[in-house]
Amino acid sequence: MTIMQEQLAAMMTEFPLLRGFTVQGTQRLLDRGAVREFVAGELIFNEGDAPAAVLLVLNGALQVFVERNGGDIVLADVGAGAVLGELAVLCGIRRSASVRALKQTLTLQWDALSFRNLLLRYPLLSERIFKESLRTLVEKERSLIDSVAALSTGSGRVGD
Repeated sequence: MTIMQEQLAAMMTEFPLLRGFTVQGTQRLLDRGAVREFVAGELIFNEGDAPAAVLLVLNGALQVFVERNGGDIVLADVGAGAVLGELAVLCGIRRSASVRALKQTLTLQWDALSFRNLLLRYPLLSERIFKESLRTLVEKERSLIDSVAALSTGSGRVGD
């Protein structure tokens, strides 16, 4: 294990997603993936891409966005400890959004098969990933409902 891997493994134990993991446990997560570095502005995922990988942000910042009507709509800015791409991989669906680096960013990337195997091997990780994914979906649903409600109250009820 290199010094950088040791430092990353120790740092990862501080992520809420990995709290309770030992350095040896986070090292096993590192061993099953690939550490990748992205420069500011670099596109990582494209909306519509096949679900080939899942990312854990180690440091830096990524932006999740969609392109609509010739412009970008930012859905979220995420930093260290965030997991991206898990829903597409778990559901076997194409990417619902694009992701780019906001600044120099270091990630841990697992291919789809390795990610699924990690979830089977580490029930605590699986539980936390599913909990976070479902929380994100519920927040998106609430936001959509609020948007629809604002539109309907602003323009009257459909059919009026």
